[in-house]
Amino acid sequence: MAEFRISSDDEQVDLRKMATALTESQGWARDEISIWDTRRGEVIVTVDDALLRSPEADPLNRPRHTPADVHRACEHLRREGPSLRGVDFVFLRNETARFFSAGWTVADVLHALTFRPDHAEWPAGPEHRGDAWLRHRLAAWRTPDGDIRPSHSQEDAQLRVVSRAGLPMELGLPEDAELSQRPVASPEVARSAADDARRLMRQNSRTTTDSLAHQDRTSAHIHRPDD
Repeated sequence: MAEFRISSDDEQVDLRKMATALTESQGWARDEISIWDTRRGEVIVTVDDALLRSPEADPLNRPRHTPADVHRACEHLRREGPSLRGVDFVFLRNETARFFSAGWTVADVLHALTFRPDHAEWPAGPEHRGDAWLRHRLAAWRTPDGDIRPSHSQEDAQLRVVSRAGLPMELGLPEDAELSQRPVASPEVARSAADDARRLMRQNSRTTTDSLAHQDRTSAHIHRPDD
């Protein structure tokens, strides 16, 4: 267990709020750490050692954004995907690059090459290989407008966030429908789910909500000659 203390001579500073913001900036959910006040005007934050250890790199389930990462991901795909034998490497890299930019992982691409979005399996066999077949299978995971659909892992993460947050009981029901007795999630559970959602957005996007907020704060203090 590790701990750090926050103190300030300024009584107007909300130390608990500062501690919460610092822990969230590290991607830790509120229920994973402890924040408590002391009688000496300090706030103590305790963190489990497991949160401080760098997770081992998972080649199958981590996002790939840089060209070098995408290149290595495609090499992994060639080794793991039997249907990719004979597919030109440059063609494979070009076809999958946008999916990786959208936060897909190697495991997501392998899933898309095995299953349709409706969870039905793609036909397998020597006749279902090659460049055209690769493009056909990946095209099924695009919207009619050409946008990338959420990957298998992204959909799972979104469903976990929704199930933990809870939904209003009347959401989506006809006016004359009988309401379910399922309770709405408590504020603590909803807050934890919101933390999960923030981590999900940070994981799958190179521009985080924190950096956007920083840009807004910075731009508000920029004085241009024309002002």
